[in-house]
Amino acid sequence: MESREIIELILKEVKKKSYINISEFLTNNNLKNLKIKDLISEIETNYNNELILDSKNLEIYSYNLVYNYFKLKLFYFLEKNNDMDLSSDDFKEFKPQDLIRIFCIIDSEFFNYLIRHINSRD
Repeated sequence: MESREIIELILKEVKKKSYINISEFLTNNNLKNLKIKDLISEIETNYNNELILDSKNLEIYSYNLVYNYFKLKLFYFLEKNNDMDLSSDDFKEFKPQDLIRIFCIIDSEFFNYLIRHINSRD
């Protein structure tokens, strides 16, 4: 089975459960002779807008799940007037580059919202 086909199976499963354990998924689907390193590389390169790997490359999460979690945490910290520490336990499951990428997206969305709101007042 090609890595693209396997990733399609992963996408279907992640849509159902929001995350999967890679080794359990491969075992449950009798996917042997697969180089996990190649699978991880493929996900990081071509599917990083749909799937996010944890920091140990053991689990795959839905991008939307991580995005929403991050957004909720961000607003929680803003509400409490606290600084957000990406190295805290709240975020230890995820790779820093993914967190920064998601933070930038949220930041951009927020500023676009502000610009639209300001422009609508004119």
